[in-house]
Amino acid sequence: MSSAVYNLYPRLFRRFSKENYTYTSQFRTYKTYKVLFFGSDSIALRSLRKINEFRKTEKIIKQLDLVTSNSSKNRTEIEKYATSESLKIITWPLQQLNALQYDIGLIVAFGHLIKDDVLNRFPLGMVNVHPSLLPRWRGAAPIIHTLMHGDQETGVTLMKIKANVFDVGEIISQKRVQVPKDIRLPELTEQLSDLGADMLVECMRTLPDSLACAQPQSKEGVTYANKINKSISEVRWSEMDALQVYNLYRAIFGLYPLTTTFRNKQMKLLNAFLDTMEVEENNLPAGTLQYCKRTNALKFLCKDKRYIYFKSVRIVGKREISALDFYNGYIKNTSVEKRSSIVC
Repeated sequence: MSSAVYNLYPRLFRRFSKENYTYTSQFRTYKTYKVLFFGSDSIALRSLRKINEFRKTEKIIKQLDLVTSNSSKNRTEIEKYATSESLKIITWPLQQLNALQYDIGLIVAFGHLIKDDVLNRFPLGMVNVHPSLLPRWRGAAPIIHTLMHGDQETGVTLMKIKANVFDVGEIISQKRVQVPKDIRLPELTEQLSDLGADMLVECMRTLPDSLACAQPQSKEGVTYANKINKSISEVRWSEMDALQVYNLYRAIFGLYPLTTTFRNKQMKLLNAFLDTMEVEENNLPAGTLQYCKRTNALKFLCKDKRYIYFKSVRIVGKREISALDFYNGYIKNTSVEKRSSIVC
């Protein structure tokens, strides 16, 4: 069949596709696919929504179901969405899944290792959305490590799943984005999630060519984004420069606030920023705390003799207060020389 004939009578062949689940162009046969989507959180929900919208409009996806790892009785947002769209929900781990029951698996922010017994049930394999430029930042927390290390560029990688190991499969596609210097974890996560969802839809639209063109990951530039915990929020003033503290603030924003110790109590540091106008020579020790009238913020001296600023703070057990209120209530009558002993 010539492409010219197809172009003249596209509706005829679209109708043939709906009835028979295939249609032919000059070079390839298009099919519909049975898809099993793996995801449990709001990041995965973004991709599921777009895949489901694609299913409704393009008619390439014949069946779409969801696998979730939710173990609680309360339904998650992604489960509520699946129910509202009449998508079947399957609970992880998979107990009964027949070979050829689905053509392809799609994985977004799922967090569970895929083993051979699962992968082998999908004739086209499984595709994962990873929010980094693999092989940089393989692992559980790529966006956090991107921000924490001050990367100026990041992106999304669409990759094939390789059984029994995380984040080493062949790359289907990659898209790069610049990292704004003040962007924080929630905003960058949202941006990369939307990008990944669009890439996943494009992968489905161009099956099976998109899978056939996958390339091995480079063996150079491999880094690992290990899972983080609350302990990372404690600022080490004598070991970190001002930019490192600010990058940590951006990286864990919305998860944990930065913390330090004030008069033997934990203090949370909120609404951080750097001051490009700051030019000051001093011999004060790292960790020294002062109030800056010009910026109306508390400033902490870091390893590189530069300051990071905070608009408000909260001592554990008390309410959040402004920098000025903290200064008036806690340090106004304390000499600057003694303030390094106040803040560790």
